[in-house]
Parts: sequence; structure tokens; C-alpha cells
Amino acid sequence: MDDKEILGLAKLARLDLPESELPALRGHLDRMVGYFEQLRALPLADVEPLTGVERNVGALRKDVPARGFDSDVAFSNAPKVEADHFVIPKVIG
Repeated sequence: MDDKEILGLAKLARLDLPESELPALRGHLDRMVGYFEQLRALPLADVEPLTGVERNVGALRKDVPARGFDSDVAFSNAPKVEADHFVIPKVIG
């Protein structure tokens, strides 16, 4: 990679990159591109794409309606309640 490409990547990543760091960064990027070239050379034509790492399809429970809490139970530990709503401290100015 040349300096212009590296500085373009730095700009896209919103990095302030001093020119003194270009040679070291060029070496790192060249090694990364080399790894990608090794991966590109692998024979993967017969490998199915991986869409997820979890093999257990349908591991979730059935969605069965259940009775919820009544308001007395729901508000029993609330520090403050007004008009059937939890009252919390303001977090956005």
C-alpha cells in the first residue's frame, strides 16, 4: 500500500495519523493483506456459507400466553409510583 491509500483509510476511520507512523502501519497492513491472499487461495468452492454459529434451530420455548403481574405486585418494590407509572430520576437534560 502506498502513503496515499493509507492516509485515505485513516481519513475514513477518522484517525489523525502522523506521517512518521506511515512506515510501521504500512508493514502491518501489508501483512494483513497477505493473510487475506492466503485465505483467498483456499479451495472453498464446496463449502456452504455459514449463516450463524449456533446449530440448534428452534431452541427457544413456545410462545404461550401467561398471566402477568397485577399492578400491586409490579409496583411493590418501586421507590416511587405516580398514576400507575414508575417514577425514575431524569437522565437526559
